[in-house]
Amino acid sequence: MKILLSVELHMLLLLYIRLMLAKDILASHRDKNQEKWEKDIRSAASLDELLMLTDFPDWKLWRCRLKLKHVDSTSPPELRSTSAGSHRSTRFAANSYSLEILKAIDEEWQKTQCMPRETCVDVAKELGTTTAMFFKPPCVSVFRCNGCCNKEGVTCRNTSTTYVNKTLLSVIPFEYGPEPILVKVANHTECKCQEPQMIRRHAHPQSSRCSPSRQSGDPRRLCDQGFIWNCVEARCVPYPSSNIEISPTRATEDCEIDVEKCECISKETVPKQQSPLCPSNYTTCATKSRQVNQT
Repeated sequence: MKILLSVELHMLLLLYIRLMLAKDILASHRDKNQEKWEKDIRSAASLDELLMLTDFPDWKLWRCRLKLKHVDSTSPPELRSTSAGSHRSTRFAANSYSLEILKAIDEEWQKTQCMPRETCVDVAKELGTTTAMFFKPPCVSVFRCNGCCNKEGVTCRNTSTTYVNKTLLSVIPFEYGPEPILVKVANHTECKCQEPQMIRRHAHPQSSRCSPSRQSGDPRRLCDQGFIWNCVEARCVPYPSSNIEISPTRATEDCEIDVEKCECISKETVPKQQSPLCPSNYTTCATKSRQVNQT
């Protein structure tokens, strides 16, 4: 009798152990499934995908709305009858409030996607110029990749880049300026969420730090009239958008501009006066390592 009881207890113990092991296995599978489900939800790339994964009550309604919207946008105008629109609005009238909420969420989602966005970049940092030189305006408007990625461990990066010309004024106090210059700045055209090892670097086309050197006989200018300093080629070039033929002599050499009448007055008729603050004198003296005596 004791032996039989001992065998039964042993069998019950084995059964209990098997049940516990099965429970642990099921819990492990459940945890893995939950982890995968959570990962899929976090990686959802659209509102439609998120609603489907979570079995959202109005998911099918939203899917139908997207399909109808696509049909309306691709159908010829003569097939877009008012009766069809009325029929659809009647079918979904009870759920219009829910659709409006989902529409607002979807619009916000689309705005935050990884894409080229217009932004401002600091010219001095972009070109790596010395602190002695500054630019006006100090920033330029270009497109750069920005936005949210749906997966962890990836960031919004550019996959295609062009370089655009920007015309600015550069100044180095007591040396020259303001002087028009031409610079090239990176402009992102395509973006993608990428892992760090997949990021492609784009070499900057500028080999120098934009260090202009005087190529004009006028101490107040770097380049002759009608030309502009090109930071990439490191020389004075004709302004790209200018179709005007540049004369070797300037029309204003023998006249003084009257800012009130906007006329050119002969220098011979203009009384010679020394301006109390004449920037050109400061520049001229600075190039000769001297200072202006205002008296």
